Amino acid sequence: MLLDLLKLYHDEVVTCSLVLFISYSIYSFFLYPLFFHPLSKIPGPSICALTKYWILYQSWSENRNRYVDALHLKYGPIVRIGPSEVDISDADYLKDIYVNNFDKSSFYAQFGNYGSLNTFSTIDKLTHKNSRKVSAKFYSKSNVMSDPIQSKIRTVMSSLLKVLDENQDKELNVFYLWSMLAMDGVNSFSFGAKHYIPLLADPFNLGKTIIDNFLHQSSSWFWTTQLPQFYKYVVPKTVGQSGKIVQDWIEEQFEESLNAPLDGVDTLVSTILKSSKPNMFDKLRAKSEAFDHIAAGHNTTATTLSYLYYELAKDPSKQLKLINELKKFNSGELLSTKNFNSLDFSQIEDLPYLSALANETFRKYAAIPGQEPRIVPPSGLQWRGSKQTPSAYIPGGTTVTMQPWSLHRIPEVFPDPETFNPDRWLIDDEEHLKIMHKHMFQFGAGSRMCMGMHLAICEIKLSVANVFSRYEVSLSDTYDYNECSMKDIYTTIPGSRNVPIVFKSINLD
Repeated sequence: MLLDLLKLYHDEVVTCSLVLFISYSIYSFFLYPLFFHPLSKIPGPSICALTKYWILYQSWSENRNRYVDALHLKYGPIVRIGPSEVDISDADYLKDIYVNNFDKSSFYAQFGNYGSLNTFSTIDKLTHKNSRKVSAKFYSKSNVMSDPIQSKIRTVMSSLLKVLDENQDKELNVFYLWSMLAMDGVNSFSFGAKHYIPLLADPFNLGKTIIDNFLHQSSSWFWTTQLPQFYKYVVPKTVGQSGKIVQDWIEEQFEESLNAPLDGVDTLVSTILKSSKPNMFDKLRAKSEAFDHIAAGHNTTATTLSYLYYELAKDPSKQLKLINELKKFNSGELLSTKNFNSLDFSQIEDLPYLSALANETFRKYAAIPGQEPRIVPPSGLQWRGSKQTPSAYIPGGTTVTMQPWSLHRIPEVFPDPETFNPDRWLIDDEEHLKIMHKHMFQFGAGSRMCMGMHLAICEIKLSVANVFSRYEVSLSDTYDYNECSMKDIYTTIPGSRNVPIVFKSINLD
């Protein structure tokens, strides 16, 4: 009898425990995130509220930017994309999040090199502030416009013009060509005109090899930034091998620059290492800093230029409008393809149609279209409400992101957003122009925005002005350009890594 009672008691305890466990699990994993979590008032798919792995799956499958944008079209300017993550597509919150400098998430901490962090990958605000100060003046517009820097950039542009002259009427993969152009520009900037290894001097051998290896070493972006704990199990060893090749190549130039006399012209390396903050940069961190600037600077500029040239090659009317603007600027003349002297950036910087083309390319083809995650501080963030979503409190610790892909495609701000339309930047409506510029996020915002923006704009505009003062461009007759659509990743590139363009002289020599 006693044994029967004990057995009955045991069964009841087991049953009660099981019921409590199931109830707790249902509440914790289903009811709480869906109905009681502080973010439950933020709209979005239920699966995003239940697990962080759904949005990670979208990133891994290279669909995150488009997926989040589709959520905004369905739910409005704020959406819940994870149990503790929201994405906002409203330029009014750029100040709240980025200008007010919310902490970076651990997403960025993986962007180190040589086993050392750099400014971009530094999470701590004070360390970042002190690190950024060291090189920010070197990237200032006044320094980029200075004679020594402009001389370096013009030299690189001359090398580009020589390559084009030698390859007229041939299909050139401009994504690789612009990668080399931007790489030479930032390397000259970083190491000095006498101490960098120019890729445009040997574009089809050394140049291609270096760019191939940079692309391969960055192909593990998802595992590097999102799930680094699995990196060593899933990433092929060849990625690490490519990483070593490019790190050795950067290190070779770094050492050459480090050991050479300055000849009166500062470089990024000399600026960093002679900093008044001697404890901020040791040699390892300085190398990591240079590598980061070079890797990011060449990739983003190359992607921007590739799509700008693609759009012009696709539409001869836009191309002709640009050529006529450059012709008018140059006293009604075009330049000979045998003339390798670069134009002066200060003269072409503010040309209206050239600037409109650059702005529209930055809008539609932002080179970093993906999320910029920040952590909401303990005081929280107040969502002030929209017609789709009432006012709501976003608690501290929440990851909040904004992505250029969505900000640049808000139909009320940019009508027909998938159409490449430079003329939208040439309207007389000053108020709407201000609104459009307010929504542009291609270089980030606040104290962590891109330091290299002035150098990038200079390279982009000078490339276009120099080329279209001499050449007209066309698409390949045999290539399917759908293959080079933008990859849906954090830092984008053309999907096929190939954007073939043909350059033909428009000047009879």
